[in-house]
Amino acid sequence: MSSATKSQNILQLIRNRELNDHIRTKYALKSNMDYKCISKLGLLAQFKRHGESVNCLQWNESGSILASSDDDHQVILWDPFLQKVKTTLTTLHHDSIYSVKFIPGCNDNIVATGSGDWSSHTYNVTTGQKLSSCICSQGIINRLAVANDSPGLYWCASEDGCISQHDMRMSHECATEKSKTTLVTIYGNLGEKIEAKCLDINQLRTEQLAVGANDQYVRLYDRRMIQSLSSFNMNYHSKYDSNVVNNTLQYFVPGHMHSNDNETKKYIITYLTFNPDGKELLANYGCECVYLYNLVNRADNAFFNIPKVMKVPRENIEGFSTDLIDDHVPVPYLILPNNVLQLKLKANYLFEKEDYTAAILLYNEALNIHECGELFSNRAAAYIKRKWHGDLYAALKDCVTALKLEPYHMEAHFQLAVSLFQLDKLKDSKMYLDQFTMNYPSYKTSVAYKCLYSDLLNALSNNKDKFDGKKLLESLDSKSNVLDVIHIEQAQKTTFEKYFRNQAKDYHRRYYGHINIFTDNKEANFFGSRNQFIVAGSDDGLFFVWDKNTEENLLILKGDNFIVNCIQPHPSEFLLATSGLDMEVKLWSPLSDEESKADLCKMDLTQLMWLLDVINMEWLFYLIV
Repeated sequence: MSSATKSQNILQLIRNRELNDHIRTKYALKSNMDYKCISKLGLLAQFKRHGESVNCLQWNESGSILASSDDDHQVILWDPFLQKVKTTLTTLHHDSIYSVKFIPGCNDNIVATGSGDWSSHTYNVTTGQKLSSCICSQGIINRLAVANDSPGLYWCASEDGCISQHDMRMSHECATEKSKTTLVTIYGNLGEKIEAKCLDINQLRTEQLAVGANDQYVRLYDRRMIQSLSSFNMNYHSKYDSNVVNNTLQYFVPGHMHSNDNETKKYIITYLTFNPDGKELLANYGCECVYLYNLVNRADNAFFNIPKVMKVPRENIEGFSTDLIDDHVPVPYLILPNNVLQLKLKANYLFEKEDYTAAILLYNEALNIHECGELFSNRAAAYIKRKWHGDLYAALKDCVTALKLEPYHMEAHFQLAVSLFQLDKLKDSKMYLDQFTMNYPSYKTSVAYKCLYSDLLNALSNNKDKFDGKKLLESLDSKSNVLDVIHIEQAQKTTFEKYFRNQAKDYHRRYYGHINIFTDNKEANFFGSRNQFIVAGSDDGLFFVWDKNTEENLLILKGDNFIVNCIQPHPSEFLLATSGLDMEVKLWSPLSDEESKADLCKMDLTQLMWLLDVINMEWLFYLIV
C-alpha cells in the first residue's frame, strides 16, 4: 500500500474502493480501525428461510451473494446488503448438504454441492437445473474446495478417505472411472483408510492442497506432484532429493500430539483454511484448540530441537552425554525497549499474584513487539504454573526458543528440565538437570533444584518413564528416517506414513477457550482487513474472536441457541456470517454502542477456565468417531 493510501481517511478509502475495483480485496477498512470495529461487533441481521439446521455458508468471490444450505436439501442464495433471498435451489440430493461452493469462471451462475448421500452435484443458479452429478464416493462428501484460477473444477473430501477432483467440462462415468477422479487416498498410522474431513486450496499457490482427516496431521500436497507419490522410491544411498519429496507432501502437527499415534485419544481436524496471502494455515481440532501453522518459517518439533540448542551430542539411548558444555557465567540480560519493559513488569506482577493467564497475555503482547530469551523464559514459567491442556509443551517450545536466542540463559535451562519432567520425559529431564548443575553449581543448594531432583529420582525409580530415547535419536537423524524403500502399496503404507510423520512441522500459535466436541464440521477462519483476527464457533452457542499475534481473546458473542458451526468472513467488508443448529443465518457487523451491548456475552476467567477443563477431560476424546 502506498504512502498516499496510508494517509487517507476511512471515507476516502471507501470512495476509492468504489472507483477502483482492483483494490476491493486489499482492504475494506483502514487497518487501525479494525480493533474498534471488533469491539463494536454485533448482530446486524437474521435470515430465516431454512426449515432445518444450516450446515454450511459460502460467499461468492465478490461478496455480493451468500449461499447457505441445510438438512432439507435446499441451497438459498442471499443478497446480504438488501437482506433478502435472491434464489432458492431445491436440489436432488437425498440427504443433508454439507458443503456448497461457487464454481469459478461462471459468473456466480453455477454452484457445486456435497451431500450425505455420497454424491456431489452442480446446478445452474438461474434455471435450477442439475448440470452434473458424481457418485464415485463410498461415503459422505464432507467438504468441497475450488481454485479461483481453475474454471470448472472442484475438489471433494469424502468419508471413504478419498480426495477427488472433478472437471465439469469433461464427461465422466462413475461406475467405471473412479480412479480418474481420485487424486489421493488418506491413510492412518496403521495403513488403514481414514475419513477425510476437510480440505482447502491455497488461492495464491493453487498447486497447494491442504487436507484434514480423522487424525492429528494436517497434510499439505503439491497437486502437480501427487501422482509421483504412488511410486517414488527413497534409498539411503540414492541421489533422490529429499527436499523435493518433502515439498511434494508436508505434514504439520502440534508437537504434544506428535507422539500419540498409539494412544487411545482420538483426534479429528474439523476445518482448515489458508490465509488469503497463502503463507499461513489455520486448523480447528476436535477436543482441542485452534492451531496456526506458518508455511514460510516452518517450526520444528521442540523435542527434536533441544539437543540442537543445547549443543549436546546424545551418545546412547539413555540420552546422557559424555561432552557436556563447560561452566559459563550467565550473560547479562539485554536492555528492553521501555514499552516492552513495562509490559514485562506488569506480567511479572500478575505472575506473582498467580494470575497466570493474564500474565501470559501480557508476555504475548511484549513478544509481539520484541523477542528475547527473558520474555520467552518468563512465559514458559507461567505455562508451567498454569498447566492448561497443551501448556507444558508450549513451555518447552518457549524454553527451546529462549536458549536459541540466549544459549546460557539460566532460567530457561532450568525450566527446560522442569517442562521435560512434567511431560514424562524423565531421562531427558535428568540429563539437562545434571548439565544445569555443572554450568551453575551454586544453584545445587536451591529449593527448586532439590525438589525437582528428588521428584525425578522417585519417578525414575518407579519406572514411570514412557519416553523411548532410541526413537527420538532416530527422529533427530533425518537420514535414519529415509528408509530403504517407500512404496504406497498395501503393507508399505505404514512405512510411508512413518516417514512423513517424522518430518512433521510444529504449530506457530494456538487459540483456546471455545469447545469443539459435539459436531465435526466446526469452522475457524481469518478475519479483518489484514487477517489479524481468528474467529471460531463453539458448542455452547458462542463464537470467539482472538488477536492472531497475541492469542488474546478479544470478544465472545452469542451466535446460536445451541452450537455455532459455520463462521465465514465477507471477502472484503467487515462483515461476518454465522450459522449452527438454529434454522437461520446471522450477519455480524460493527454497531453502535447501545446495539452491540445487547449481543455481547461477557465471560469471566472462571468460566473460561471451566471451558478449558472440559476440553481437557479424557473421556471427551471418545465422543468423536
